[in-house]
Amino acid sequence: MISPAFVRSSRRGSAEGDLFTSVSVAAVLFFLLSSSMMSGVTDSLMRDSSLMIQSRPVITREALDTIAEDNKISIVGTGSSMAFKGLDGKCVGNLLQEEAIVYNIAQLNSYPWTDMIHIPRLIQSNPEIVLIEIGPNILINISTEKGNENAKFRYKIDTSQQNSDDMGDWIELIDPALEQYIATNTYQRMEFRQEYVPESIEEHLIRLFYNESNAREEWTYGWTPEPNSEDWVEYLQLPVFPPDRYGFDGMNETERQEYNLTKMGGSSGYKPLMESYAFVTLEYEITTLVENGIQVIIIGFPHHPDSINAVPNGKWDSVNETMEYFSRLDGVTIFNEIWESGWEDDHFYDRNHLDDEGR
Repeated sequence: MISPAFVRSSRRGSAEGDLFTSVSVAAVLFFLLSSSMMSGVTDSLMRDSSLMIQSRPVITREALDTIAEDNKISIVGTGSSMAFKGLDGKCVGNLLQEEAIVYNIAQLNSYPWTDMIHIPRLIQSNPEIVLIEIGPNILINISTEKGNENAKFRYKIDTSQQNSDDMGDWIELIDPALEQYIATNTYQRMEFRQEYVPESIEEHLIRLFYNESNAREEWTYGWTPEPNSEDWVEYLQLPVFPPDRYGFDGMNETERQEYNLTKMGGSSGYKPLMESYAFVTLEYEITTLVENGIQVIIIGFPHHPDSINAVPNGKWDSVNETMEYFSRLDGVTIFNEIWESGWEDDHFYDRNHLDDEGR
C-alpha cells in the first residue's frame, strides 16, 4: 500500500519539477524577447550615427553576408582610414576587364588586430580577392591609451554583432589585457549591446516628442544605409567620404602654410616594426586567406611627397621587409605606392589620405 506521505512527496517533487521547467522556459523566452527588442531599439540608431560619430563599425558582418550572396566575382578592400579614403570600389570595378564588384569595408582607426576577428566570416563570404593595407602606420604595437580605447570599442561593437560562426584562431591572438572586451557567447553579446539601450531610448523619445534627431542626413559623411535598402550595395562599393573642402582644398594660403610647418612631417613619427603585434595578426590574416584559396593583394597607400621627404632614411625599411616577406607566399601580390613618383599635392586630402583626384 502506498503511504499518504509518499503521495505528498511525489506531488511536491512533481510540482517543483513543473515550477523549474516553467521558470526555465520563462527565462529563455525573456532572453530571446529582450535580445529581439534590444535590436529593434538600438540597431537603426547605430547605423545612422545617432549613437556614435561613425556608424561604419556596425556594418562589417552585414556587409560580409551581402558579399556571400552576391553570386558575382567579389573583391574586398580592408584596412584603415587610408584604405577607406583611397579605394573607390565603383571606379575600380568599372575599369576591370571582367565584371566584378569591388567592396570597400575599411574602417577609420582600424588595425590588423581588429580586422582579424572578421577573417572566418570573410572566408565564408568566399571573395576571389582581398585587399589588405600595410604601411608605416599599420606595423605597430598597441602602445598608447588611445590605441587601447579604440581596440576596446571596436572589439565590443564588432563581437556584439557576431555569432558562433565568427569564432576562429584569431581568439588566441587577442591581447590578454583586452580579452574581457571580446564577446564569445550570446549572453556577452547582449550585455555589450545593452550599453547602448539608455541612449537609444532617449533618442527615440526625442524624435517622438520633439521631432528632432541626431541622425546624419542620407549620403553625408558618417551615414550608413539599411542593409536591405537600394543604397546598400552602392554604399559598400563607394562609402561617403569627407568632402575635400575639409582638407587641403578648403585651406587658405595661411592655413596651408601652417599645416605644412606643423603637420606635414607627421609621417616621420611612425615607427614601423616587423616584430610588432600588427605583423603577427597580419600573418594570421594573410596566411589563413590564402590557405582557403582566396588571393591577397597587399597595398601600400601613398603619402604626400613632402611628408615622405621628412622621413629619415631607413626608418621605414621594415615596411619593405614585411611586404617582401609576404610576397613569397603563393597567392599574394604586392601593390606598393608608398615610394612611387607621380603623386602630387592635388592628389591629397591631407598628408596621408587621398582626395577625389588622388583616389
